Amino acid sequence: MEKLFLGIKGQLVCLDKASGNKLWATKLKSTSGVTNLLFEDDKVFAYSGGHLFCVAAKDGKVLWENKLDGLGYGPCIIASENQNASLIADQLQAQQSSAATAGVIAATAGASSANGAD
Repeated sequence: MEKLFLGIKGQLVCLDKASGNKLWATKLKSTSGVTNLLFEDDKVFAYSGGHLFCVAAKDGKVLWENKLDGLGYGPCIIASENQNASLIADQLQAQQSSAATAGVIAATAGASSANGAD
């Protein structure tokens, strides 16, 4: 595999692994959270802003989008029959860690604001 895919702030970004150069970027759905990815069969499946996207790995074209009506905007793990259980567990741990870090940052910001109000 010659490409590296990043899910960040509602975008899917493709980099050349050898040079680090950006090959393409696709804006998905705005979100302040993690954009989860799964690469399989020359497609990147990305969850962002409560929507699931299927994107062509070669050029970043959105092939389809599912709004996942009624499921909300919480964390999402993407898995397929081609993945093993340890990879799925790693995704879950990464999401939990990200959520915990966001909570600490929010609490710290709130405490700083409260202390500055004195």
